[in-house]
This record gives sequence, C-alpha cells and structure tokens, in this order.
Amino acid sequence: MWQKNHTFHTLEQALAGVKTLESELDIIPHQDAMLFIFADGININQMKKLLAVIDEKLPDVKRAGSSGFMNMMIGETGIHMNLILADEPCFFPVEIPCEPEQEESAVEKFFDEANKIPDIKAVAVYYANSLLDASTVLKYISTQLKKVNIFGMMAKLGKIFSDAVSYDETSYAIGKNVFMSGFSFMIFAGENLQVYMDSILGWKAIGKEMQISLCDKKIVGECCVEKIEDRPAIEIYQKYLGVEWNENFIMNICEFPLMVNDDGMDVCMIPMTKNSEGDLFFLRKLTEKDTIRFSYATHEEVLTEAKEGSDRMKQFEADAVILTRCGNRVVFFGERSYLEYDFYKKINPELAIAYGHCEISCSEGKGGILNSALVAVGFKECKKEQNTNKNFTVNSYQYKASDAGGIIPLPYRISHFFSIMTDELLHFQHHLEEEVELKTRENESLSFHVVLTLADAIDAKDKYTNGHSRRVAAYSREIAKRAGYPLERQDEIYMMGLLHDVGKIGIPDAVINKPGRLTDEEFERIKLHPTVGAHILSNIKEMPKLAIGAHWHHERFDGRGYPDGLSGHKIPEEARIIAVSDAYDAMTSNRSYRNMMPQEKVRSEIEKGLGVQFDPRFAAIMLKMIDEDKEYGMTEK
Repeated sequence: MWQKNHTFHTLEQALAGVKTLESELDIIPHQDAMLFIFADGININQMKKLLAVIDEKLPDVKRAGSSGFMNMMIGETGIHMNLILADEPCFFPVEIPCEPEQEESAVEKFFDEANKIPDIKAVAVYYANSLLDASTVLKYISTQLKKVNIFGMMAKLGKIFSDAVSYDETSYAIGKNVFMSGFSFMIFAGENLQVYMDSILGWKAIGKEMQISLCDKKIVGECCVEKIEDRPAIEIYQKYLGVEWNENFIMNICEFPLMVNDDGMDVCMIPMTKNSEGDLFFLRKLTEKDTIRFSYATHEEVLTEAKEGSDRMKQFEADAVILTRCGNRVVFFGERSYLEYDFYKKINPELAIAYGHCEISCSEGKGGILNSALVAVGFKECKKEQNTNKNFTVNSYQYKASDAGGIIPLPYRISHFFSIMTDELLHFQHHLEEEVELKTRENESLSFHVVLTLADAIDAKDKYTNGHSRRVAAYSREIAKRAGYPLERQDEIYMMGLLHDVGKIGIPDAVINKPGRLTDEEFERIKLHPTVGAHILSNIKEMPKLAIGAHWHHERFDGRGYPDGLSGHKIPEEARIIAVSDAYDAMTSNRSYRNMMPQEKVRSEIEKGLGVQFDPRFAAIMLKMIDEDKEYGMTEK
C-alpha cells in the first residue's frame, strides 16, 4: 500500500494537479486506487468541475470526502487530495444522497452493497447536513458489522449562529458525485488488509454528574438539551465557568468540554449553537438517561496521549494513515496546534488530515459522533509469500512474466532483488551467537556492495552521468565530515548519496536522455523520481534512513522544491547535504542538454543559492571545497 498527499490552494492548481496524480498511477504498481478529498471555500459547482476532470483522467480511482476546515491546516482555503494505492482490490465506495427522516432507507441501501463484499475491515463515513440522524446510522452499522472500524466526519457547515444555521454551497459530501445532504461511504475490505483505529482524547472528567432534559427542537445537530440541573442549559457555563455566550464562547470553554460516558467510552461535546431560550444543540444524540460532567485537560496531558497514540501507530507499521481531528483541539492548542499531528507525520509524512464539524470513531456499537478527539486510522496489507516460479511478487503486487511480452519491467526486478537480498541479510543476522560478529561484518560488506552495484545501474540509465551517484556520495560524505558528523553518520550519508537517484529507474530512458527541453508532462514525470525512490527504498527495513536522500534531495531551502515543498530545517539534514552535492555534480558534468560549466560559474551559482536553494551551512562548506580545488580535480573522485 502506498500513500501520497497533495495540497492545492486554488481550484486551478487542483485541476492542474490531476496530471501529477495520473503520472503517479502510471509509475507506482497497484491494483486499486482511491482519493480522499477535503476542500474548504470551494463551492459545489467548482467541486463538480474538479470531479469531472478526475472522472476523465482517473476513471478507475474511487473517492470519498467532504468539505472541511482547510484553514486549520494551511491557513487558507484549498483542496487536499490524498491518493492511496493498494496491491489488491480493497476500496468499495457506496454513495447515498438522502434527506432527514430517510436514514432507515439509507442504512438498507448501505447493506445492499456491503453484504456483497467479503472481509470488510473498516468503513469511512463522510456526511453532509447536520439534521441527519447519523448517530443511529453509525450505531446500527457498527452493531451489525462486528469488529469493523468506522471513522470519518461531518462536512463543514456554513455559518452557525443562534436560532439558525446556513447550509450553503460550500457544505457537501463527496463520492462519485457531490451532494449537500446524505452519506458517502468507503468500505475497506480484503483478506490481506489490516486496519488499526485509535481514538485519542486527553480530557478527564471533573466535578459531579448532572442530569439533563431534552426537547424536540431542531436548528442544527441531533440533540437539543433544554435543561441541565433544571436550569436553562446555557446557564451551566455561567454557573461553573463564569462564561457568557458571545463571540469568544468557544475560546473560553475549549479546555472544559462536557463529557458523557458511552458504555465505558468517554466522549466530549461542544455545543454547536444555542437559541434564545438558552437551549444547547449538540451533534451527538443523547437520551435523558445520560448524565454529563465537565472535563478538563492541559496541553501536556493531551500531547502525551497523542504521542502514545503515535507510538502505537508506529508499532502497527501502517503504510497509509488517516487523521480526523476536531476543531476544538485546534482552538485549544492555538499556535501549538501542529505538535500532535507532527507525531504522526514523523511516521508517515504523506498522511491525510481532515477537519470537520465532528469526528467519527465507532466500533462494536461504541463511540459514534465525537467532539474534541483525534481519530487515527492506519492501513497496511499483509505481504504474500514470495513466489520463485513464473510470477514475481513485489510489495504484494504480482507481475506476470506473460505480461509485456515476457519482459519484467526494471522497477519490479529491482524491488524483487531488494526483497530477496534483505531476506538473506536477515537470515545471516539470526545465526548462532558465536557467528554474529563475523556475519555482521559480512552483512555490512554485502550491503555496501549491493548498494554500490545498484548505484552503478542507476547511472547506466543516463549515458551522460556515468559515476554521478558515486561522486555525489563522496561529496556528501566530505561535507558531513567537515560539518563534524561522526564516522557512522558519514557512512550513512554516503549510502544515501549512492541511492539518491534510485527513483529514476521508473522514468523512461527517452525522458532521462532527451537532448532538448522537456515538455511539462515529461518534467512532471521526472519530478516523481524522489517519491518513487523513497517507495523502493522503504522496502529495506533494516536500513530505514536509506530513503531520506532519495525522498527529499530536490527540496529547496526556500520551500520551492519538490516533492513536498519542505523548507529550511524541516528538510532532513542528510537531504540538505545531498542537495548541494547533487547540484555541484550536475553543474560540473556534461549533460544531454549542455556541457559542464567552468569552475568559476559553478562557484557563483552555489553562492547565489545560499539560503535560497541550499542550506547556507552546507553550501558554505562546498564553497570552501571548491576554493581548495585549484586544479578542478574534485570531479575525478
């Protein structure tokens, strides 16, 4: 399973970005594909235009999602499209537009489809229109599908204010189509699919239990609480917190959400709005048997639970991760909001993050609609047994020798080679104790020669760059040495440098060796090689850092690089070192489109790139190396 996140600030960028998705589908092996789409400030007609282009260019890609709070992630409106590719068919969309009081029919339609699908492991639910009885729908599906994890969110609404709510054209659910009322389901199923779901809260109950009284009024949400402790519900905040309802209400109560216990699971609630009588409206359904309490948390308590959750996800070893996060957590953390999802981004930088008006986490009838929680869902596919006969298994994807006239494409052969060599190295590591030291030396030697051989194979694709990988590796190790890195890290960076261009294995030779200017489409294919390289190297579990150089060596210090647009010190140090080494060798080598540059010109270009393209610290070291290279002999290494 493979995941890649794309963020676009405008509809026009998203429409152009579909070409990138198309290229990824061409290069990355898969048998099934889906898109999570989350948008803010994009109206329903604009979204229909985007979906029409996706239908045309990516007809086999399934999709689900909704409008959300993008400004909580990127500071403005925009579109997130998160592509997930699977080695086996495992994505099954079910789209059910419906109005309030049609929920029973929606459940029947859902099971009409779900009953055809074996081995269901999870269901994503995105719905629009807060007046839908989603709690009952979720509870019924969850009790019928035992052990199945259900997650998702409600679409962002329009403006919410006392006594009313606007359902405008920027509030919708996304499936094959886009609609302002109804459910978009994505069923995840498959014998080899594994799913892990974690609902992280952090708040703890304080104070006494309080009785509630409900009424049938409907402005927004599923539940109207008329009274708490026989007083108008809104007065509870004035009594216990000294807080009045005004424009700062959420800011003043974000540390103190109300809590209800659902069959052993603590669930927090923030009111969506109130009416003139002081009734409070919640997205979660309650009964008069429920009692509520205030809860409280500090930043450190919530962050501690989030860190523990990310550690559990790391142990699960998810290939794809979806986070659904409550807006109340963003208000609660303020400027520190990024900290908790950074825990997960360290595990998977390509994860999807969604913010709606509520988050969903439901299993075995427990949970349902939450507030103030972080819901983390991880996916992975079990690896099949390696088949040494006519079919080669690569990352659980089978490529038959009968395809393409009996020629197995090079990316599959390389990945298969990596897999087998890694198995052999693991076998060596499990020998008897008295052989460990000897075998360790053999492993290190074998690993180095395998990497060196592969680096030479990469360079052989480009007739103009023979020895490029070895030179970049040597420059990188020298920079690391002069920067004061210990010997072990110098060797790590050397290995990363050797394989920084491994992703070019997936790029056609005609594109790599093209003598003239690349077309936009060809350049987009070239830009995929860092992602492809990281994907290939991620198979080497025994050397987890090996993919760093391949993944991020084309990032720029000013944030205008690719594939992720990282900037400054967010780019791993090793990648920043390899970036300046790669640029130096590119300028001092003959290329298909130009001859090598004079030393003075090379020095000038690197100097201009200080703090712009390159990390100033490492670029300054490279400049010193150039100044010491009076005979221009460094390129002969």
